[in-house]
Amino acid sequence: MLAIARTVYAEEWAGNASAYQEQGLYGMLAEHLAQAGDVRALLDVGCGRGHGLAALRSAFPAAAHLIGVDENPECLEAAASLLAIKAPRSNIRRGRDEIVTGGRYVSTYRGTVQIGSNGITLIQSDVVVQDPEVERVLDTLGPLDALTLWFSGVHKARSATEIVRHFKIKSDAEHRTLIENRALAIAGERLRPGGALHLVVRACAIDIDQVAHAMRLDYSDWLEDKPFRVESIGSIPYEEPADGIVVRSTDSGVSAMPNYAISILIRREG
Repeated sequence: MLAIARTVYAEEWAGNASAYQEQGLYGMLAEHLAQAGDVRALLDVGCGRGHGLAALRSAFPAAAHLIGVDENPECLEAAASLLAIKAPRSNIRRGRDEIVTGGRYVSTYRGTVQIGSNGITLIQSDVVVQDPEVERVLDTLGPLDALTLWFSGVHKARSATEIVRHFKIKSDAEHRTLIENRALAIAGERLRPGGALHLVVRACAIDIDQVAHAMRLDYSDWLEDKPFRVESIGSIPYEEPADGIVVRSTDSGVSAMPNYAISILIRREG
């Protein structure tokens, strides 16, 4: 079931990602991150089919290491094709799925990861799961300049995993919060002082300035007592495609509102 769900998600996400790319959305997000300064080492959490990494590579041509992590090997194969790089099978087919008592899936990750010689490394892993090999790779690279989490999403079979049971996840919003919390934890461990955590989320709104202001307050509260601060928030209008994964609200009033990508640039202090 996990394999089928991953394949379906990768195929459907192609419609969304291609539409975002055609509208220049990924490039504008990369430009916002570039305002934080030069980036030589970056971790992209949930890299999907690689469109974000392609924009980041263009924005930071001197970057020595762009690391893309995703739990979906079908997305990673598509990313390798889009980026025109060789991604060893041992990097992007590392997952082992097992069914445990209660019928839920547990995924583990095995094997040695090869760091790409072309500046981009793709790795199958799940940031919520302990993965010593990913930790080893990040230790090898040293402090990161940036960590990105753009448009976090997941296949429908995620609900059948032990992760969802363990963390008591009941909605996509709760799952996004889990991944954002994990991204913040990694940023706390891996980002250099002055480095940037870059989050991108969706919003539907008439008064986008009011929404962006509310998000600034929410994320500032989230970062309270942590060595991070919200540096800037941008809002980029865009259109969702007719084909692909439906990410609009089921509320007709909300779905009629304009779409925005909310780009949240968070700076690590120190």
